Amino acid sequence: MTNFDIDQLRTLVAIVDCGNFAAAANSVHRTQSAVSMQMKKLEEVSGVALFQKQGRRHVLTSHGMTLVSYARQMLVLNDEAMAHFHSPEMNGIVKLGVCDDYVNLVFRRILTGFSERYPNLQLSVQSNSSQRLLKQVLDGRLDLALINIHDQSYPATQLFTEKLVWAKAKHITYCKDRPLPLAIEVECRWGRLAMDILDRASIPYQVVLSAADFHGLNAAIESGMAVSLIAACSVTEDMDLLEWLNSNSVETSIASGLSLKPGASEPAVLALADYITEWYMRRNQSAA
Repeated sequence: MTNFDIDQLRTLVAIVDCGNFAAAANSVHRTQSAVSMQMKKLEEVSGVALFQKQGRRHVLTSHGMTLVSYARQMLVLNDEAMAHFHSPEMNGIVKLGVCDDYVNLVFRRILTGFSERYPNLQLSVQSNSSQRLLKQVLDGRLDLALINIHDQSYPATQLFTEKLVWAKAKHITYCKDRPLPLAIEVECRWGRLAMDILDRASIPYQVVLSAADFHGLNAAIESGMAVSLIAACSVTEDMDLLEWLNSNSVETSIASGLSLKPGASEPAVLALADYITEWYMRRNQSAA
């Protein structure tokens, strides 16, 4: 039986993530002609056409989209297996801080597969506000933290920009001519930003909850008690966007990134930092 070539599958995924053959060639460190040859060989092995021309662009066929789905799964397993046998010495506990807003994202998506890649590593995760997490990182009580970067003085490497959206509970309707019930997080600048946006738009509101943390904010939104301004990635299955407010508000976003403790050099800490960084690089490429 003929087998798929892992390098060819990796190039196929790179073409999809980067958007074209030229950008993918840079990503996989090959020439564009070499990438084209890889795709030709991949089509020969699979026995189907993976791309079709639309003007000057190459777009995936239905067979191509199917193979990309398989390729992503195969690459994850391949990379996890390689890491398992090439990093057997990687062990110990890594103390990770996660800003409240990104807890769901981190556990549901970012860290998926981390334990398989590094089976001997243990994670100790703490969620808190960005300012408190940053203080613990600088004090060495945390190894690294995924935080919101409030200003350029923050010692953090920016990884992404997250859009802020107005969220409400599903099946709940809020009228424009009645004061909006608003939930904010205590000492969070997003709460102040939310009120400022509503004030500038002359939209009446009433603060019905000042939550101690983001978990209280989530509960208020999902229960239908209030609306709030939160990160788009924090919107849960029990929430909807308050479209009339989102469409009339100035688009806002927040820069976020990783902060490492001073002098961080432990292989386990750097491995986790690289893992999180790689996830965001793939996400940013897909969104481009």
